[in-house]
Amino acid sequence: MISMVSTQASAPELKNALLAGDLPIEDLDEPGRSFFRVERDGVAIGYCGFELYGDDALIRSIVVPPEHRGRGFGRAVTEALLTEVRNAGARRTWLLTNTAVPFFERLGFVRTERAGAPPSILETRQATSICASAALMSREVS
Repeated sequence: MISMVSTQASAPELKNALLAGDLPIEDLDEPGRSFFRVERDGVAIGYCGFELYGDDALIRSIVVPPEHRGRGFGRAVTEALLTEVRNAGARRTWLLTNTAVPFFERLGFVRTERAGAPPSILETRQATSICASAALMSREVS
């Protein structure tokens, strides 16, 4: 059974997982972010988070530790996060990625021109500096 456990942005295991996945950690401690440890039978299989901006959510750093990759946990972590995002009131999710476009396309995300994103997403530190050259993707929350 998959479960989500809220985790602090300062949690060493979150930061270590993100660093191991070559994902940014510069702005984790800023307000408005929610992070989670995703577990299966009490074992951490991934970490994820989001920032909520009204009807929109910016998905943050979905990561599965190397020892758990290749078993469908990336999909499970993403789907658990999308449920959390929907429960928080978002109708559309956004993400920025340099390396995982094909993975997210398989989950229904589509590449989106930055001009089509709302200002609340485009003005985030992720979009303006940390992932400024990354592909922007979006998906409705269902």
